[in-house]
Amino acid sequence: MVGKRRKPNVKIIFPSTLTSFSMVFGFIAILLAANDQIVKACYIMMLSILMDGLDGKVARMTNTASEFGIQYDSLSDLVAFGVTPCFIYARYFLHDQGFDKLFYLLPMMFLVCGAIRLARFNITASIYGKTHFTGLPIPAAAFMVAMWPPFLNWVPSSEFLAGLGMTERLTRENLFQFSMGLMIVLSWSMISTIKFDTPGGFWFRKFKTKSLNYLVIIAFLALIPMFHFSFFCVAISAYYLTSMFGRALYDRIRKTEETTAIIE
Repeated sequence: MVGKRRKPNVKIIFPSTLTSFSMVFGFIAILLAANDQIVKACYIMMLSILMDGLDGKVARMTNTASEFGIQYDSLSDLVAFGVTPCFIYARYFLHDQGFDKLFYLLPMMFLVCGAIRLARFNITASIYGKTHFTGLPIPAAAFMVAMWPPFLNWVPSSEFLAGLGMTERLTRENLFQFSMGLMIVLSWSMISTIKFDTPGGFWFRKFKTKSLNYLVIIAFLALIPMFHFSFFCVAISAYYLTSMFGRALYDRIRKTEETTAIIE
């Protein structure tokens, strides 16, 4: 007796469609950046990040998480969060700025480290999700690259920063060295073994009391109407990185002290 043919799970279309949108938005961002519409390109790339954040959740909600989804998501991420931010960085900070071609190694390094990060994720990923990541996720790293052109575009119109005398200091030319350091730190962070919280774990379970978690979220969201969306992006990125690096440093110091105490 021939068994019944198993019906394909059509629900897999939903997360795969979101993953496809993420990759397509990344490609559109590249086209915009190539036409010197850098700020628009950055915002479109942020839509890629939104799609990437939703596809995994939809896959688990529809019970369609699979090995195929993990592999396809990583291929999409390499385009949207590897190639795209590197092109944006090169176009914004390096193109027609008179810098030595050697500086193009910075976005190349970011791209290679991002690819390594994705490859490592593929062999350790679980279709059921996790509470933390090993190494900075490439979407987060891409976000921290793409937020700077919109931020620096907003700076001249900020009365708050003008009152602090920061307007003339916060320019693309003045922040180039900072951008170099940022690219190096982000590249290293992606291939490091530092534990980085998932967005849900970081924002909703960082503190023991829910009210404190929500208070922090509200405080950061208030930055959008008070200042600008790009200011909000810079603030949450700085908060996330310093929190993760601070915890890693604290854990390292505590582990060293415990080892020393055992030896003694």
